[in-house]
Amino acid sequence: MKAIHAQSIMQRRFRKPVTQVLYAQRPNLIKHFDDMSGIWVADVTYIQMPGGSHLYLGTVFDPETRQVLSHKISTIRDGQFVADILSDALKHHGAPRYLHTDMGSEYTSMTFDDVMKNHHIKHSYSKKGHPYDNARIEAFHSILKRELIYPNQFSSKYELIARVSWYINWFNTKRINLIA
Repeated sequence: MKAIHAQSIMQRRFRKPVTQVLYAQRPNLIKHFDDMSGIWVADVTYIQMPGGSHLYLGTVFDPETRQVLSHKISTIRDGQFVADILSDALKHHGAPRYLHTDMGSEYTSMTFDDVMKNHHIKHSYSKKGHPYDNARIEAFHSILKRELIYPNQFSSKYELIARVSWYINWFNTKRINLIA
């Protein structure tokens, strides 16, 4: 990291918008799997912008290859947002057997569920309040924030989108990856 002048910076947490799960827990189908082949994970994280506004970064990650397969940044976090990210990953990488996500409303929406059903993907869910069930994607988001987001100020949404795209390309192709 010294060679490329990269640094990891922790930042005080900000209050993210509160969400509620108003439906029953859905099954964690991959809980006891040792082999991560054929499994993708997905999540959405918040990125705080200057002035207190925030954007959403959604990603689909392959734990077997340790690569981000698709990502998107938006001001809106809904079923269409995550469905578009998954559709992009499917277009370029085929379909996994399982996709593991949290119980967020965007991942339980009919729009997202339709994409899953059309590609015959089994949906596995983290238990509410247990982010470590989806530790690989949580770890990626944490690394991205410490190495790119916190040390930098972004003048616009478009600059953020360009820099995140550059970072993900670097992460996938050059960075030593320790996410297990």
